[in-house]
Parts: sequence; structure tokens; C-alpha cells
Amino acid sequence: MKVLFLEPDRELADNVDVYLNGLRLKMNMKKIQSEEEIMQEGSSLLDYSLFILNLKNPTDPSMMKFIRQRGSDAPILLILDKVASSRMLQTLYYLSYDDVIIKDFSPDEIAFRIYKLCHIWNDDTFCLAKDVCFDFKNALFIYKEDKIFLGRKEALFLKYLLAKSPHIVSSDEIVCYVYHNEVISQERIRSLVRQLRAKLLPFHLIETVKGEGYRIVNTKIEEEMDSTSSTIIKFCLPLLPVFADSCLYAAL
Repeated sequence: MKVLFLEPDRELADNVDVYLNGLRLKMNMKKIQSEEEIMQEGSSLLDYSLFILNLKNPTDPSMMKFIRQRGSDAPILLILDKVASSRMLQTLYYLSYDDVIIKDFSPDEIAFRIYKLCHIWNDDTFCLAKDVCFDFKNALFIYKEDKIFLGRKEALFLKYLLAKSPHIVSSDEIVCYVYHNEVISQERIRSLVRQLRAKLLPFHLIETVKGEGYRIVNTKIEEEMDSTSSTIIKFCLPLLPVFADSCLYAAL
């Protein structure tokens, strides 16, 4: 997959490139430092599957128009400095960028956005973080060398949660996608959720939204050493929410 990455901060661009290519899907990332270099691309813009842009004036739509007028419909992920105002966010909403991420962000946060924009989440392999993957085809949840085997319905449920993340999956959707419209009780759905949660421990990935359904908690995996027993403890911390579903709408 070929990506055009406009970022004046060369160190940040290099860190993101190294992190992304440490995951299962390799990316051919062209890193540039100026907007003029995009103008020089011409017809080669059609070769890119994604544009990651840190623009001098993000509310100026001319760069987006330039890319679209050259025939590219690849998603555009906009990078903003952390001083972005609520008025700017509102303007960006109406410009319809595919997604926006605000500095300072960690490489795994931007990887999450990239994987969703490029529909990698809808494939058979879902990479939650480095060394943390869900292999739907083989019904395996993998953390480094550890493999957790899931049942067929558990795997279907987890795949649907990941594919719809960060949105909520309702009970009706579970009945349709996991049970193929079989007549089942709410208790049977709750039992499936409990079984899957128990298998994924110590990772707490599934959140119950009262009266609505379930969703994946946006998390990053952390590790720490228990000083008393020299044991590695794995736990989850919240990530920043996906821009289009939280930060942007909060600013409107």
C-alpha cells in the first residue's frame, strides 16, 4: 500500500513510518516536507491509497481540491497542531476530510485511524496494536507468542465489533450477523459476551452501552513489571476517541 505523508517534522514522520511497517501490513510511505512537492506529483497522485497531510492552512480546501481534480478519491487524513480552535474544527467538519488527528499523538493512535480509513479493519486480520492481533480466519486472538482460540460465534462477534468500531453493535445486529436471524434470547447474547470477555482477559476490550448494545473500547496495550514478583502485567488504557465521532462533534 502506497501512502503520501506530508509532515514538516521529519522525526515524527520517521517514527510513524517505522511503527507502521513494524505491523503485519507493510506500507510504502513517501515522506515529504512541503506542499509544493504534492503539486509536483501530477498524475502519480493516483498511485496513492492514502494521503496524510499536515497543511500550513488546514481550512484552505485548495490542496484537497487539487488532489480530487487529479482524479484521486483516496482518503485524506489531516494532522492538526494541538492549538486548533473549536472554530477551525467546525470549518474542517464542513470541508469533509476523511479524518483528523490532533498532535501530540502516539504512533499506535494514527495507525488505528489509517487502518480504518483504508478498510484494513474489514479484512481477516485486525491489528489492535503492535503484537496484538485478531486472526478471524483462524479464530485466534494473538498477543506476541500467546494464542487464544475462539469459538465460531465468538470470532464472528469480535470481528463485527472491530469492523464497526467505534460505533455500537446492537442486539438486533448480533442476532443477524452472528446467529443468522435465529430466534434467541437476550440472555444467550449476554452469555456470548461473558464468554468472549473471559477468554480475552486480561484485555478489557468490550464495553456494554446500557440500553443500546456493545462496542470496542478504544485502547492501547501497556505493560509494566511487578517489582515484587518480576511478573509482566498487561493492562489497557483508553486511547483518544476517533475524531469524527467525538472531538469534532463536541466542538459544534
